[in-house]
Amino acid sequence: MTVFVLPSNIRKLCGAAILLIVSSTTYSEAPDSGSNEAAWTEFVAQSVLSVEDEGVEYTLPDGRRVDIYDKKNSIAYEVDWCKKWPEGVGQSLGYAIATNSEAGLILLFRSGDDEYYNTALGVVTDLRRRGIKYHFIVVNVENGKIWRF
Repeated sequence: MTVFVLPSNIRKLCGAAILLIVSSTTYSEAPDSGSNEAAWTEFVAQSVLSVEDEGVEYTLPDGRRVDIYDKKNSIAYEVDWCKKWPEGVGQSLGYAIATNSEAGLILLFRSGDDEYYNTALGVVTDLRRRGIKYHFIVVNVENGKIWRF
């Protein structure tokens, strides 16, 4: 019997590909592309995640506000524009610790944000590779398409 072993760099790439199973949905009733972060947060909470109103702008005991706290699934999400992905990752991890839940980032994507989105995707992949359960959703504000990674 012959056993074929993949080189370590190929195994890493395959592992990343397995970690990033993608599904997408397009929502016709999404806010228009000029809407602000708050409108998109409310839309995603209600239409995409089915989170109750009290989970939107959920206030922690220390006064910080979680953009979307999905109590049913125990996930604390931060919603940010792609350019602010580093802040979003940090905030979501802090909220997850404060709520004893998993962390999630919802990025609002516009044309031209590819570099920010790709970098964030790489960071999320690395967090998952390190064993951190991290939820990642990207919302294209120009066409209402939503990707879950």
